[in-house]
Amino acid sequence: MSLTPYTEVAEPVMPILAHTLLSHGHSAAEIPESEPSQPHTATRNWNLSDDVGKGLRSSPDGVFRSGTVIGFSRLRDIQKEDSEDDEYIGQLPRHLLTIHLRRSHSTNIQTKAYIIHPINFNAFAPKRLLASLLNTSHQPTLSRDDAISHLDSVELFPVYDFQAAAGAINMISDSIDTMPSPSHPILIIIAGLDTLAEGVIRASNAVRGAAMLTSVLRTLTQLTRTHPSSLSVMLVNTSGLGTMASQPTTPRRYPGTLTQIAQGDGIYSAFRGHSGETSLFPSLLMRTLDQGVDTHLLLSSVGQVPVVEVIKDRVGGHVGRWCVWKGAR
Repeated sequence: MSLTPYTEVAEPVMPILAHTLLSHGHSAAEIPESEPSQPHTATRNWNLSDDVGKGLRSSPDGVFRSGTVIGFSRLRDIQKEDSEDDEYIGQLPRHLLTIHLRRSHSTNIQTKAYIIHPINFNAFAPKRLLASLLNTSHQPTLSRDDAISHLDSVELFPVYDFQAAAGAINMISDSIDTMPSPSHPILIIIAGLDTLAEGVIRASNAVRGAAMLTSVLRTLTQLTRTHPSSLSVMLVNTSGLGTMASQPTTPRRYPGTLTQIAQGDGIYSAFRGHSGETSLFPSLLMRTLDQGVDTHLLLSSVGQVPVVEVIKDRVGGHVGRWCVWKGAR
C-alpha cells in the first residue's frame, strides 16, 4: 500500500498494516532492541514498576487504565536535541503496546491498535515493533511468524502535518463510533501531536495552534469517555516539557509520600532541583496539551539513572509514583 500521506483534513489518511512493511529477509537476531524485563511484584505503593510491568488494564486502580488519555513526555534540554529523542520517549509507550498485543493474542481477545505518527518518527517503525514482540524478556517467547501475526491488528498512519493527524483522528473516531458496542480493547497512540501543533503556530499564531489542538483533544476525550472500558489513548509528546531541563536530583520527599508539587496551576517534577522550579508548561500550547491529558508521565534522569514519574493523575491518586525505567538510554 502506498505510503503517501495526506495533508488536508478533508482527505483521508490511508492506514498501513504494520506487518506489511516488514522485510521477511531478516532474522530476529538482526533487529536490535533493548526492552527491559519489568518486575511484576509490587514492593511499595510509590513504586511504579508493577504498573509498567502489567501495562494497560481496565482496572480503575492502575496508572495505565482504559477510558483515559495518557501522556508521555520528557524534560526539554536544549543541549541534547538529537535523533535519539524519539526513541527515548517512544520506548515506554512501545513497551506498553507490546504487552497489550501479547496479552490480547494469548487470551484470544480481538484487539485493535492505531498509531498516528509524523513521517520521520521511527519509535513505532514496524521493525522496532517486531523486535519488541520478539524480545526474550517477554514470556512466553514468540516465533517470528507469530510476532508478525500480532502486528495484523496494528494500523499505522504516517502524517506530515497537524491537519493530516487531525484527519486521521477523525477517521478513527468515526470508525469506532460506527461499531455497535466495541467490547474488544482499542488503543490509539498519537506521537508528536505537540510538535505538529507547533508547526501550526509557526505558520499562523499561538491562538490558532491552541484552538486546533483543543479540538483534537476534545475528540479524544469524548472517545475515551464514550468507551471507558475498552478504549485507551496514549499521547507521545516529542517536543519536551519546560524551557530547559535542569539537572534532576533525588526526590525532595521520601518516595512513599511523594505528592504533586504545584505552584498555582502548575505541575512540577519531584526530581528537579530548587534552581529548576519553573513550570513544565510555560506556554499556551503546553498548557492546552496538559488540559487534555488525564494521566501524565515524565521521563528524566537522576544522574545516569533514567526514571519515569507520574506528574499528573486526574482520576486516580498516583501522582508522585515513580520507578527506574531501564529501557531508556
